[in-house]
Amino acid sequence: MQRKRVVEPEDKIREIPAVVFLFRSCTGSLEYPGTESAVTETLRCLEVEPVTDPDQTCCSGYLLTCSAHTPEVSLAVTARNLALVERKGLDTYVFCNGCYGYLKELSHILLHNQEYLEGANELIARWGYHYAGKTRIFHVQEMWYRLRERIAAKVVRPLNGLRVGVHYGCHYLARKYDILDDGGYPTFHEEIVEALGGTPVFYKERQLCCGYAVGRGFTHREEIVQPHLFKKLKNARDSGVELITTVCPGCNVALDREQPNLRERYGEDFRIPVIDLAQLIALALGVPTAKLGFEANTVPLDDVLAKVGVSE
Repeated sequence: MQRKRVVEPEDKIREIPAVVFLFRSCTGSLEYPGTESAVTETLRCLEVEPVTDPDQTCCSGYLLTCSAHTPEVSLAVTARNLALVERKGLDTYVFCNGCYGYLKELSHILLHNQEYLEGANELIARWGYHYAGKTRIFHVQEMWYRLRERIAAKVVRPLNGLRVGVHYGCHYLARKYDILDDGGYPTFHEEIVEALGGTPVFYKERQLCCGYAVGRGFTHREEIVQPHLFKKLKNARDSGVELITTVCPGCNVALDREQPNLRERYGEDFRIPVIDLAQLIALALGVPTAKLGFEANTVPLDDVLAKVGVSE
């Protein structure tokens, strides 16, 4: 394990906030609503209250990536969403790597280009918003690692050696700066798995992207995405992985939803369940499974739940 962090969690999150703004994910809400519920329940277990706002919109990163509109549109969307958070005087916590990457990058552009900031604020002022750059943006996985000792102390359903393969996701690690770990060889997720009583599996393809870049997922799934996923999942299975965790609902779509398609194409039935890291933490902390949304999964979690001792 790489115990030394590139950015120490205590430097990243100096004070544990009592309240945070939870930035909702459109993919999470639509495909895996249990991820949002798990994040909410886990934060509350850790004595941090998440708040949301019905006026928050999608981060618009998907549309920008697909060139559906010009960058100025996404800059204005980002300014409006973050201005909404600033009204509450809170920091922004996301549970989607895409939201994290887009909010960080687009807010950086706004705050380092006066012309763009003025243009975005001029537009959103029509609805009474103004973005000043006061809210800081974090990924909830950073909170999980910051509070890993508190998490370990609250475990009531230890994972009993469950062999977990983690998937970090490229939108976080590829930033290479202001992230907790070495983007080339991260291990902080594995430390969290250990704290829950699980056995982290360092499978060879653990850092391989899920392959579900927006355009590829819709236009080149059979040619690019499926061969890519087959390689990753085959290596995970051959390494004895019983469960894969992610920190991005988009990665879940690729790793979970595509498994039946891989079975049809390659004749390989991997049957490796894929859930969000927050769902795994919440499960270990005793949150009722009815709140974790496992019924949305394509690959069922029956064997995982049995190993953890869940009978409900």
